Amino acid sequence: MIREFGVENFMSISDRQTISFESTKDDTAIELLTREVKSNLRLNKFVILYGANASGKTNLLYAINTIWLRLFQPAFERKEKIPFYPFALSKDKPTELYISFYVGGIRYDYSIKYDQQRILAEKLEYAPNGVLSLFYNRTYVGEEVKPNIEFGRTLGLLAKTKNTFSSNTLNNHSVLSTYAKVSVDEDALQIGLLYNWIKEHVHNVNGDGDDFMDITKLVLKEEKRHKFIMQSLKDADFNIAKISIEEINNEIPENIRKQLATDNDLPDVVKKKLLAEKKEEVVFTHQSSAGNFSLDKRAQSAGTLQYFELLNYLYDMVSDDHIYMFDEIERGLHYDLLLHLLTVFIMNTNKSQIIITTQDQQLLNEDFIRRDMIWFAEKVKETAATIVNRASDFGIHKNASLYNAYRTGKLGAKPELGNVFINDSCCD
Repeated sequence: MIREFGVENFMSISDRQTISFESTKDDTAIELLTREVKSNLRLNKFVILYGANASGKTNLLYAINTIWLRLFQPAFERKEKIPFYPFALSKDKPTELYISFYVGGIRYDYSIKYDQQRILAEKLEYAPNGVLSLFYNRTYVGEEVKPNIEFGRTLGLLAKTKNTFSSNTLNNHSVLSTYAKVSVDEDALQIGLLYNWIKEHVHNVNGDGDDFMDITKLVLKEEKRHKFIMQSLKDADFNIAKISIEEINNEIPENIRKQLATDNDLPDVVKKKLLAEKKEEVVFTHQSSAGNFSLDKRAQSAGTLQYFELLNYLYDMVSDDHIYMFDEIERGLHYDLLLHLLTVFIMNTNKSQIIITTQDQQLLNEDFIRRDMIWFAEKVKETAATIVNRASDFGIHKNASLYNAYRTGKLGAKPELGNVFINDSCCD
């Protein structure tokens, strides 16, 4: 679970912005919406980012995902560029990211400073015994020189392992991600455990590249996952009796077939798949009073497909500890469906955590919503830079409506709209 996140000079974010996941003294739904990770420290397992269009809330979510990617994605080529999106007026400055999180009851603090060519500095600390100690510290030395890496004594790494990491860590990727490129002995177990946890337990739904077909195959393969999703679809009144994968005719117009066959830029593997006589399609069987009928994926509503995918992720979060990030989770969903999904998450998870952006203001009216889990993103007019503020920091009385306060502009993060009457001169 994330404890705190900080970002500076990233997309629409100029000066450092920090989002805390620590719960305040507010006792609202404290047992359901927070988790105690150590004595006197509880973390919110549900965080919501609000903001007008182009306010930067999606950029904040992207920044959180980016620091995870920097941690576990290695580079294999020395000249490979790092994805680098600085604030428009600070392109000559590096991006700085920071995250503090808990895995298996152990706190980890990670910071990184980088530009397009190199990681200038990164530091990872952890607290296996309750006190932060060095995991590793890395500094940039030169273009053709390997970085300087210092490993903490508590890791217990052998000299051979240290040398392996130092020799294979390029200037354009993190020390931790080197684990994916090398073969090491059991003394690197702690490194492997952390690397694999991040890779397998942190998910950005809009950036993972999840394919609907792949998700469906996973659901059909795992009995418990399949049972959970089918029951959840029934509970949500979708009247879906069965989901299957069937082979159907690959109907491609002859002129398109000829174009594909003669396209030398297409890899043979892709060409073969596109030109195949048959193709796989996800089919939904629906129940009705007149009998059952089947429709393929293309005939399903956007809400049906969205809910099916979300249920797959929900199963992960109910079954194990996962961190999921959703951009505009409500897309295509009726509000009651969204609320039901979030309620199931709240009632049935303990170790998982979700971070969402949303435009749906109705959530602010729900009694269970804690004010320390709500963050508002808005752009400062003078600088066009994104800033964030937590709802609990505005001093709104506990009995006052957070929804009304937001609607009336007391919390910011709302679009400023002009006159509803059109000036004739603008249309001449």
